[in-house]
Amino acid sequence: MPANLSPQHKAAWGGVTQPTAFEDRSAFSAAYERRLQEIRSVPDEELIPLNIDVHNAITTVLGSLPEIQALHEAMTELPGLDQARVTGLEDYAQAAAEAHSRYVTATLPPEDIVPLKDEAMGLRETFRSDATALANRGLIERERLAPFKGLVGYKNVGFDLIDWANLMRDCWSVIQGKTALSASEIQQAKDVGERLVRAAGLREQAPAVVADAAHVRQQAMTLLILAYDETRRAVGYLRWHPDDAATIAPSLYGGRTRHRDDAQPVTSPEPQPPPDPVPPVVTSPATPVNGTAPGMPVAIPGAAA
Repeated sequence: MPANLSPQHKAAWGGVTQPTAFEDRSAFSAAYERRLQEIRSVPDEELIPLNIDVHNAITTVLGSLPEIQALHEAMTELPGLDQARVTGLEDYAQAAAEAHSRYVTATLPPEDIVPLKDEAMGLRETFRSDATALANRGLIERERLAPFKGLVGYKNVGFDLIDWANLMRDCWSVIQGKTALSASEIQQAKDVGERLVRAAGLREQAPAVVADAAHVRQQAMTLLILAYDETRRAVGYLRWHPDDAATIAPSLYGGRTRHRDDAQPVTSPEPQPPPDPVPPVVTSPATPVNGTAPGMPVAIPGAAA
């Protein structure tokens, strides 16, 4: 039986309806699941250091999507552009948001294990005392108490309490009404024991869980940054003359906004726009040459009249 059920649910348990697993239908979670294999495949040597504000980066990308998507058709015509990265930009942003949220959740402290252990030890002593009295009256076989050693340590206390609760449960038909314990107290003790065992497990595994969540977050953010960088180069090409690319797709690096002339390629060279035609520079001499007034064509010696 799951822990923390209400008395009504506990009474109905084993019968009719069991709670179903929670199904996360959020867009962020769906994108994360779609891209998880790709995210985990990013090699360590290609990871980009997270020297940016993750929240700001993700919201910047998501906020830029409408104007970026308006240029999508023109982007498909650009040679050498990584179209998969550009078209997957929204997915990458949503997956990165979910990966970051899972990392934050993994870093949260687990249930406070010290007071939980104190509660479990108090319950264990109550069960030990009652079971000993019941064994003295011949209602519980004394041999059944032998395995209980009263060991300390989070896991030991938790499993001990679970075992005491199971013993009382198995003997309930004999001891009911002959002990101060109630069925609800037995269930409560088992719930506390299970919580303590789970908290002990989380405490042991927390560093590995946090490290894995941090690694996945960095992989997801690397894919997002690469996709957004590819998109910004395309926007910069298409909006070269209006020179509003930084407005459509702002930099993720805050004040360190990159300009169109210092963007570096990530995978393949970007096609560069042709240079603007430069008009020839005509200089007019300050003084007449060969009697020609300033601003007029200069007579070339030997030329036909």
